[in-house]
Amino acid sequence: MPISTGSPIMLEVDDEPSKLSHREKNALSISTGRPTVLVVDDDPSNLILMDRMLGKDYNIQKASNGQEAIDLAFANPPDLILVDVMMPIMDGFEVCRRIKENASTIHVPVIFITGKNEIKDEELGFAIGASDFIHKPISAPIVVARVRTQLKIKFMQDYLRGELSRLQENASDKSTPLQQLKNIMTILLTF
Repeated sequence: MPISTGSPIMLEVDDEPSKLSHREKNALSISTGRPTVLVVDDDPSNLILMDRMLGKDYNIQKASNGQEAIDLAFANPPDLILVDVMMPIMDGFEVCRRIKENASTIHVPVIFITGKNEIKDEELGFAIGASDFIHKPISAPIVVARVRTQLKIKFMQDYLRGELSRLQENASDKSTPLQQLKNIMTILLTF
């Protein structure tokens, strides 16, 4: 289902297909230091539209199906994934399930883009690990705001996980002398 933004977007983007494969294009964008967003949609026009909306601020990886998305995400985890729910072969829900089952991608936020408006679909998405939903027709400012918000949350969580790990390492360093002192006290008390 094509994405509609409600108003025309006039951006200067080269729409000509490149001779580089998706993997080659994605590898080029990884080294620039900007957050990476993986966009997954079976409709090429939606991939182009999302690239236009987000490409100025983020490195955009593009996948045209679920398996390609999984392969890209596992090979080099993005900072965020935008995935269409309704795709042939592997739908967005299955993509999300697999992303959340893998240790290297479990913390990557997944935002569903969907034409489905039923509560049960959102409940399922959140139950399997989605961070947010964007309903079609989309609004460019809403997409940009939700991506920015989820990336802020992800980077803060990454920071907190790192700090927790550092504190746990320091705590174990400090507990070693305490354990040694306990051992000495135990030996002294047994005499």
